[in-house]
Amino acid sequence: MKILNAHIAKNLLFATFMALAILTFVMLSGQFFRAFDLVSRGVSPAILGQFLFYLVPNMLRFTLPLAMLVATVLVFSRMSADNEIVAMKAVGISLFQTIAPALLLSFLLCGLCLWLSLVVAPRFRYQADQLRWSAAANSPLAMLEAGTFTEIFPNCLMRIGQQNQGELHDIHIIMLDESGQQVQDITARQGRINVNQDERIIELTLQQATVTDMTIDGTQDPSALRHLNAESIRIPFDYGAAQDQKKLTRKLKYLDLKMLFARISLDSEAGQDVTEHLVELHSRLSMSIAPFSFLLIGLPFGIRSRRSELSVGILLCVLLALGFYAFLLCGDALKDQPRFHPTLIIWLPNFLYQAAGLVALRIMR
Repeated sequence: MKILNAHIAKNLLFATFMALAILTFVMLSGQFFRAFDLVSRGVSPAILGQFLFYLVPNMLRFTLPLAMLVATVLVFSRMSADNEIVAMKAVGISLFQTIAPALLLSFLLCGLCLWLSLVVAPRFRYQADQLRWSAAANSPLAMLEAGTFTEIFPNCLMRIGQQNQGELHDIHIIMLDESGQQVQDITARQGRINVNQDERIIELTLQQATVTDMTIDGTQDPSALRHLNAESIRIPFDYGAAQDQKKLTRKLKYLDLKMLFARISLDSEAGQDVTEHLVELHSRLSMSIAPFSFLLIGLPFGIRSRRSELSVGILLCVLLALGFYAFLLCGDALKDQPRFHPTLIIWLPNFLYQAAGLVALRIMR
């Protein structure tokens, strides 16, 4: 029996590791292309490597459960196609003994996902955000992408047509107030950015520029709004002062377990709605149980399968994963609507997958 368990465990570990490596690489591939582009613009490769490293724990929260599902379906479908499951039943080996190594592996992955979700991933995501902000301040030109608005300065969205050796062309800048409303629109034919790291000031020089004040709610007299045409203007951005005045409070996604519980307690005492906080907490917990849920729902499909084709197994895993993540996205979308109980919606896929898997395994026994 030990030899059989070791054989199944070895196959599961190998399949899980391979699936985890491929899935994590696929999720990081988009960041790789972006990183190579930033390196070509002058951003330090060491900073980008550190930034990608900080993103890995958060990606593992999603790839670990999916790797468990892929390994379960592929390993047990191959065993079923080779009649190994039938042979085990014929010699008196129960179904529980057959799947025992998979259960143990799923419990280990659940513990790992729980640690990543509640402790490691939030801290690393916060470090990645701080690193991105620092890179944007030190190399603002590298963060600009032609044809796309980028928040290169606080409350400032900037889009360029093209960039040529530090010269910016077809510039469009939108200035926002603290509430995120557009208050000023700036266009220029060309410009240049100069960074003074000693004084922590970024100076934007625009050529043939047009500056227009805007009002959204209509409360301001249109005749009092400015409309300025200038051959050359300079716009300074004191990013050092902005960084010093930045709020110390973190976003919910950057809070580890202790910080999240403290935020829930403080906001509850202040009489604020904490549904969004609870959705964040329950989402992390639900994802931590996902390896076990994926195992239970994947076992019947794998054991009942009479085909060991890789493409069929991968397609099945994708469909099951999409169904699971759809509930999480629905719960997150309803985090501002407490009457719909989004925390319960987040737990529905775990309940449904585990219940369906247990019923199917009971029937198979």
